Amino acid sequence: MDKKNFVILLSSLLVISYSQLLEEGLHLNIPRKLQSSESETILIGYDNYNFTYDSSTRQSYFNFSLHFLLKNWNENYSYINDENFIKFNNIPLKAIINYQGDDEGKESEFNCTKDNIYRIMTSNENNEYYYIPDYKYNHNFKYYHVEFNCYYNLTGRGIPKKINITTNFTDSVYLNTSRVSYVSSSVEALERDLISLKYPIFDDDDISFLENATFVSQSPNSFKIRGKLYDEDYQSENIQLITNVNGVPKKIPCSGKHQKDSSDDERYYYVESKGSNNLAGADLRHAILNYTKQDRIIVLNFKEETKESNGTIFPPKVDYKKKSGGLSTGGIIAIVIPAVLVLLGVGALAFFLSRRAVPSPPIKNIGNNTMGVVASSEAVVHQ
Repeated sequence: MDKKNFVILLSSLLVISYSQLLEEGLHLNIPRKLQSSESETILIGYDNYNFTYDSSTRQSYFNFSLHFLLKNWNENYSYINDENFIKFNNIPLKAIINYQGDDEGKESEFNCTKDNIYRIMTSNENNEYYYIPDYKYNHNFKYYHVEFNCYYNLTGRGIPKKINITTNFTDSVYLNTSRVSYVSSSVEALERDLISLKYPIFDDDDISFLENATFVSQSPNSFKIRGKLYDEDYQSENIQLITNVNGVPKKIPCSGKHQKDSSDDERYYYVESKGSNNLAGADLRHAILNYTKQDRIIVLNFKEETKESNGTIFPPKVDYKKKSGGLSTGGIIAIVIPAVLVLLGVGALAFFLSRRAVPSPPIKNIGNNTMGVVASSEAVVHQ
C-alpha cells in the first residue's frame, strides 16, 4: 500500500466516524415533494351503522356508510353520460365479526356501493354545495365527497358485539382505476367503534376544509392550528378532533374561532386543543373536526408539501446526555464506534509501516586477526 492510498483510507475512516456522531445527534428527514395538482383518493371516515335481526328467521342485516375525499379529481376522468356524471365500481370490504356469546370471530365480506357524491366548497369558491346528479354542468372541481353504503346479510348468527375491518385500503381498494392513497387517522379511530356509530357524522353537504393549515404551536400535549375558512359561522367551544394515537382512538376537545393575525393583517380560523392530551406522534393530515352541537365537519388540509412530516405532532426530543446512572445506550454507541474506527486506523498505520524495508547497518571491513591471536597464544604457552 503506497502513501497515497493510505491517506485515502485514513480519511475515509475519519469521515465515517464523524458521520456516526452526526447521525446519533441529528435525525435528518428529507421530505418527498408533492405536486399541488396530484390526484388523491383519501378515506376519511365511517358512520351510520345499522343492524337489524329477525329472530324468527335468524336473519341479520348489517349496513354502514363509508366516506371518501377525492382531491384534484377531474370530473371528465369518469364521465359517463348526462344521467351518471361520476360512476364508481363496488368495493368488497372484508371484516371479522364477533357475536355476543361467541368469542370466535366469523370472516365476512361487506359489499359497498356508491350512494351519493357531493362537491365540497374550497377557499376559492362560493359557499355552495351541489348534489352532482342535479348539477347539469361539466366542471373540474377540486374536492368531492363520495359516500358508499356497505351492507352484509347473514343467517344463523345473533347480535354482533364487534366488527373488525381487515381490508387494507391502500393496498387493495380502488375507486375506478385510482388506488386509495391515504387513510385518515380519524378512520383508524372510528373503525374501532363502528357498532356505536349510529348517527351521521358526515352529514351530506356539511363538510368544509381548513385550507392551508399550519401549526402555530405544538407539543406532545397540545396544539394550535391556523388556516383559511371563509364561512364565519364556525366559532365553537364544542369541537372534537377525532384521531388515532399509537393505536388508541382519541377524541380531543378543541375550540375554534376566527381571528385577525397582526403579522399580516389577514383573518384566519384557529383551532386549539383544550386540556392536556397525549398526542405525541399523532398524524393530523385529513383528520376531522366534529362540531358536536352544529352537525358539521371540518377536514384538516395542511399546507406543508411533505408526506413524511405533514400534519404530524412531533414526539418529545430524546436526550442522550449522560445521566446519573451512567451513559445512555446512544452515548455508548457514539463512543464505541468512533473508537473502533480509530483503532482500525492505527492498525492500518502499523501495517503500512511494517511493510517498509528496514536498511541493514553497514558491515565494517574487519581484517583477519587470526594469526595474531594464535601467535600471542603460543608465546604465552612457551613462557
